[in-house]
Amino acid sequence: MIKLESIKSRILIKARLKPRFIFEGIILLAILVGFIVICVAVLSGNWQIRPILSGSMRPGFSIGGVAITQTIPTSQLKVGDVAVFHPPFLKNVTYIHRIISITKSNRQYIIRTKGDDNPIADPWVLRITTKNAYVTRFTLPFIGYLAVWVHSYRGRKVLLTIAGVLAIIFITSILLEYEKKRRDKGANNIHRRKKK
Repeated sequence: MIKLESIKSRILIKARLKPRFIFEGIILLAILVGFIVICVAVLSGNWQIRPILSGSMRPGFSIGGVAITQTIPTSQLKVGDVAVFHPPFLKNVTYIHRIISITKSNRQYIIRTKGDDNPIADPWVLRITTKNAYVTRFTLPFIGYLAVWVHSYRGRKVLLTIAGVLAIIFITSILLEYEKKRRDKGANNIHRRKKK
């Protein structure tokens, strides 16, 4: 039994040292580090990921994509930036539109915006009094479909179902492993008694 275990451990050590396993480990580590960096950036508030829900900014911003936005000082906003904002009287709605004019008046910035695919400017004037604002740095197509789907009732329901099934599978596998170890331990004890 001891020889069999030592042979298994040697095989595992050799397998770990194969270039393919080392390469896969490096890729997994890079993905993990990238994920941590993204999480820190998003949690710090410097960057945000926002799904694109309408076609008002086509062709550059397609429905189903995501906009990666960065916070900058409001004083650095300029015409041509694609800003993230809440229209007046609609604090629960977020727009991502291009700045077409900007003026400073008393400690606030007065901004006009327009969607690239819209024929006319937005029907409001934004008055920004905060020190920072979010502007879009780049977009990623299609990923937003997942974000939009997750926020839907059906998406949440499916995700909760999948999470529940995975939890049941995980708990069942732990219980089966525990039961197997208990049986193996009992069988080993019976085998030892017979030898005596």
